[in-house]
Amino acid sequence: MDFNTLTEEQKAKARACTSADELIKLAKEEGVELTDEQLAAINGGVTTAPCGELGGGTTWSA
Repeated sequence: MDFNTLTEEQKAKARACTSADELIKLAKEEGVELTDEQLAAINGGVTTAPCGELGGGTTWSA
């Protein structure tokens, strides 16, 4: 799922996350699928994507 297609409520919840674990938990709760690349970004593999600001064809996996 592309981040841009999330509801405003989902986007707000993602932006409010203060940790990677919190964002991953939110994705699971919302049934959103994350790609391997996005999981790596969330877990510190890439530091250029702030919590809740994943883009480019964002698919969230739980």
